[in-house]
Amino acid sequence: MSQTFVIRMVAWSSLILYLVCDFFIFTGPLQRELRSMFPTQEDVIAHARAEGICAKVFNAPIYRSQVDRRVQENLWRTGRDANKVSATEMNMLRWGALNTMIDEHIMRIKVRVNVEQAPVPEEEVDAEVLRFEKRFSSAAELNKAMAAQGIESRKELRFRLAARLQQEKYVMQKIQPHLEVSEQVARQWYHDHKSELTMPERRRIRHVFLAALDHPSDEAKATLAIHLDALKAGTSTIEKLAENFSDDAQSKRQGGDLGWMSRQRIPADFAAHAFTLPINSPALVKTKLGWHIIEVTGIKKPSLLPFETMHAEIMAAISDSRREAAIKQYRHQLRLLNHEKVEIFKTVLEYDLP
Repeated sequence: MSQTFVIRMVAWSSLILYLVCDFFIFTGPLQRELRSMFPTQEDVIAHARAEGICAKVFNAPIYRSQVDRRVQENLWRTGRDANKVSATEMNMLRWGALNTMIDEHIMRIKVRVNVEQAPVPEEEVDAEVLRFEKRFSSAAELNKAMAAQGIESRKELRFRLAARLQQEKYVMQKIQPHLEVSEQVARQWYHDHKSELTMPERRRIRHVFLAALDHPSDEAKATLAIHLDALKAGTSTIEKLAENFSDDAQSKRQGGDLGWMSRQRIPADFAAHAFTLPINSPALVKTKLGWHIIEVTGIKKPSLLPFETMHAEIMAAISDSRREAAIKQYRHQLRLLNHEKVEIFKTVLEYDLP
């Protein structure tokens, strides 16, 4: 047995022993390097938890802090206090916010790849930046709002607004065929919604009013009863009574005239009297607000506006109702087509970070 062979055997044995120790006994540099190149699912989850990453879309991270900020914004818009939201509901809100952010991220990538299909002129971006800035009374308020949304500079603000305009234009191009409304569909919609399109009965009403806060009830009733007798005797007019005695500061300048009113526009106890009186028959009535002399001077029966008059509004209403559904469906399709590019770390999303 030659000396060279012995040396080779010792070297190979040492190498094998080192590899065995590196991979199976210790966590050596080779094992760490391989695990970084080909991480296990446990490694990926551990890394996500350590970094606060609750999802990846095309390998780009969405952080738990971003999701929480989106939830806070959504609660703020609806006037709710996050401290009064239960843990169960908060978890649901996080899931909702995350799914929305994933859809938005996929959409941004889709638009970026197809940027030439939805060009946005610089003039449109300028106008959008100006509209955004006008929402704030000072530069300090603007900077505070930008910081709250993670926008570090005016350049980044412009970039984000331009991206949003581009995304909106691209999406509209994709869903436009679903928004077109035929004449037949519009007429059918008109037929199906006649009850909603029918103008309700309206009455022109005038009154003389004594407020319960300023007058004892019996005294107010007695005073108006005397005035009502004068009206019926023809020795006074409701215009003069309203001008001289009414507590309704707005209508007294118009001789007590309230204009054309529907039941929905006036208090129920007032409407109960006003919509049962015949024309030109003043009456003394009581409501929660006080005592009134009410007179109906005109009645318009319920009426349905012609289709031709409502045509433009009907077309717009149908198109608007379809737009939201079409956008939702388009996002859903993109999500299905790119589901392999989305990775969600449930434990990071649902539990408090260390």
